Amino acid sequence: MLLFSAFLTALVLTMVLIPPLMRVAVRLSVVDTPNERKVHTGVIPRIGGIAMVVGACIPVLLWLPHTAVFTAFLGALLILLIFGAWDDSKEIDYRLKFLGQFLAVGVMVFAGGLNIAVFPFTGLEPVPAYVSIPFTIIFLVGVTNAVNLSDGLDGLAAGVALLSVGAIALLANLVSGQEVVLVCFIVAGTIFGFLRYNTYPARIFMGDTGSQLLGFTVGVLSIMLTQQVNTALNPLLPLFLVGLPIVDTLFVMTRRINEGRSPFAADKTHMHHRLLDLGMAHYEAVSVIYLSQLSFLVVAFLLRYQSDAVVFLAYLGLTGAIFGGLVLLKHRSGPGSGRLTQQINRLDRSAKTRVWALGAISCGVPAYLLAGALLLSEVPFDISLTSLILLLILLVRLVWAQYLRIIPLRLLVFPSIAFTVYLAHRDPTIVALLSPAVSAGLFFLLMVLMLLVIRSTKDQTFQTTPTDLLVIALAGGVGVLYQQGMIEATLVPVVLGMVVLFYAAELIMRHMQETWNCFTLGMAAVLLVLSFRLL
Repeated sequence: MLLFSAFLTALVLTMVLIPPLMRVAVRLSVVDTPNERKVHTGVIPRIGGIAMVVGACIPVLLWLPHTAVFTAFLGALLILLIFGAWDDSKEIDYRLKFLGQFLAVGVMVFAGGLNIAVFPFTGLEPVPAYVSIPFTIIFLVGVTNAVNLSDGLDGLAAGVALLSVGAIALLANLVSGQEVVLVCFIVAGTIFGFLRYNTYPARIFMGDTGSQLLGFTVGVLSIMLTQQVNTALNPLLPLFLVGLPIVDTLFVMTRRINEGRSPFAADKTHMHHRLLDLGMAHYEAVSVIYLSQLSFLVVAFLLRYQSDAVVFLAYLGLTGAIFGGLVLLKHRSGPGSGRLTQQINRLDRSAKTRVWALGAISCGVPAYLLAGALLLSEVPFDISLTSLILLLILLVRLVWAQYLRIIPLRLLVFPSIAFTVYLAHRDPTIVALLSPAVSAGLFFLLMVLMLLVIRSTKDQTFQTTPTDLLVIALAGGVGVLYQQGMIEATLVPVVLGMVVLFYAAELIMRHMQETWNCFTLGMAAVLLVLSFRLL
């Protein structure tokens, strides 16, 4: 329950803070304007990173022990916040940006005691501090910048970092590294909260504040995992866990140096630029990079205990395969292909199909949840109290909808879905009544109805995005872990059920034309039943 609470807190804080920050950014001109290096064409607020830092720091303060390493971690994030916000508003010189990064890394290394002590190809004995400390600093600054430089398309840096923290959480959980797992869940919550506003077409950018947060955190967690939590892991594993951003940055900088330019000179030679130049649509380019990053993480998991030589050769081979494939695509593809997007856009669309399928989902989802809530034999006090608070906010939000649009409806709906699904799969009465076959059949029917709505929607108020690929990858990862016996069987239907119902709720809310309807009334009834123990 702690992991869920930390994740939800980070997600909610990030989602709630972004709308007011967007308005402040426009008034203060903290926006990203198009130029020859940018792929977007409009003025976009770039202040989302502040919401992400706040969304990460508060759960860390609440649930992580106040040890030297986590106190230093919070101090480092504060430094990155100051310099990142400064750069997002004023576009400071790159040397000042490096100063902020070195200060943050210095706090982590000297105050937090973070250190890469075991090197590859040197045995198990720690290397001297005068070697390990400078190397740790260079690695963390490099990773921070690598993720920062990869932030070139909507949802790109956030999605890549989400895959990385997911892999780190998995590897840490295998050896009960619960503190690292908790930080990963917190960061994942901030990323999902941000992606609701950043998935193409983005309404906000994270800016240097957010990208430096993600790069620094992934670098810190990968070191903690391999050097402290599980020293049996191969020390080269952080290269895989950070993944594509390192390879892409080294490739771009090497090319610039060979051309006689500064390695920090701005241009459009990163992998995402090259994919767009091949004629790929935004959706396709981001999806290809997600899949490339996922390949690094899968190899990291499979080779986590292999020798240094095997891991190093695998890293070189995978890197060569990715960029070799890029070269091959360049010779076989031409501008304007966009095959995947063209195929999606050709799907038949029918207004009648949308109306009846959407109506079935709008009434069916709350009915399913309400039945589960009514059958619960017990509701924990904290969930019951939270449900009562959410119910009151929801009713106020519905009554004064025209004045309270600042409160996202999903912020009130998603927790009620999560509470009901979580409690239902732990309740013996419901488990006995609802067989796995019946449950699977209901969810399959729901997914078919959702597909019909998506295909028949003409205005594209809801459409699949690269973020969906992330969710599918994470949900699929749960199934793999179950097959490997690494998680309890009861967790699988909980996660998959939440994913499907979250998407169904999002689909309904995107199409709602009236505030009071079958869905909102049904969700209010669900919250009322969950809070009944307090009344």
